[in-house]
Amino acid sequence: MTAPAAARPGLVVLIAFVVGLAGRFTLGRVGVNVPVLNDVRVPLFLALLLALALETQHTVLRPAANGYALLGILALFAYQALSVVWVPPGAVIGPMIGDLLAAAVLLIVYFTLAVWDRDQVTATTLKLFHIAAWVYFLAAASGRGHTANGRWAALGGGPNVFVRLMILGMITSLYLYLRNGERVIWLAPVPMFLFGAIASGSRGGLVGLAFTIAVALLAIRPRINLRRIAKPLGLVALIGAALVITAGPIIAGFVQQRFIDATVGKGYASERDVLFELAIQIFLQHPLLGTGLNGFTTVSGLSSELYVHNLPLSIAAEGGLVGLALLVLAWLSLWHAYIAVSPRDRSLEARTAAYCGIFIGTTNLFSGDYYDARLMWIMLLLAAVHPARAPAPILR
Repeated sequence: MTAPAAARPGLVVLIAFVVGLAGRFTLGRVGVNVPVLNDVRVPLFLALLLALALETQHTVLRPAANGYALLGILALFAYQALSVVWVPPGAVIGPMIGDLLAAAVLLIVYFTLAVWDRDQVTATTLKLFHIAAWVYFLAAASGRGHTANGRWAALGGGPNVFVRLMILGMITSLYLYLRNGERVIWLAPVPMFLFGAIASGSRGGLVGLAFTIAVALLAIRPRINLRRIAKPLGLVALIGAALVITAGPIIAGFVQQRFIDATVGKGYASERDVLFELAIQIFLQHPLLGTGLNGFTTVSGLSSELYVHNLPLSIAAEGGLVGLALLVLAWLSLWHAYIAVSPRDRSLEARTAAYCGIFIGTTNLFSGDYYDARLMWIMLLLAAVHPARAPAPILR
């Protein structure tokens, strides 16, 4: 008699992915108005917690290896929530507390899934990102969701959401290539996703891609085999050239205006330079504890729709040196947990999740707020946390 196979995560992984990807999506974006349920996080989180409870009901989870990585992130969230005590009068804190709570719950769910079967959960998540990238690319290529100035976007998300999915699609294409016997067909989508990333007009996304490639090259430099990569690079270059010839003229004018004329010629930064400078000024005025959660908007006097668009600077302005220290501690905890596993024993899923987290983290230097950093935390957590090894049997 053989022991029954251990249960593996199922539907809960799909629901967790949808919850993480949906963000603060509201039904109003698609012209629907349903009280209470307008914020799709309400039904999605209920479904996620129910699915997790049902699927883990008869599963014995092993202890977590490197579980302290989660504690570093939760400590940062807890401090940010505590900072409402010293926010300036008039600061709107309710939605921000809700965002922190939602992000914390999502991370606890992914931590539980990582302890259960990290590589299976990560592999499924990477495949779902690849499918999502295709869905968004095809939707944008059909002309749906573009912004008024021609930037590509889709399904109610902005260009900065779109570019992240395009580049995650590129990273997961490489993962599928390596996971499936290096069949070059898996690299065919890379030029198309890169085309979509450029068409999004997101300069921060492209900077994030460049930085991630640089980190990856530094990591694999000793093992680069030019003969091994010649064929896949040739295929990618061929498809890319065909794409530029056939579809390039569609966005040529936009690329000229967005990247060359506006960015290089006029130094246009979408007011990021102004927001960054304000955040630094506010940090210098409140260096220890900051202004408190969402205090930046109140102190700066800007519109409630404007925020710093840079995770470290936002935490510096609203959390001061204490907040920055906790942010660094969270990152260092994740890094320490990741390198605790030797490179020889590190799974392909863990390495890919780490690169996804690095890319998303870099984009958080140019766009997004605290809740928009959730995918960075999720992917870095999946890279760092895994089930502890089962104890070796005692020999008699």
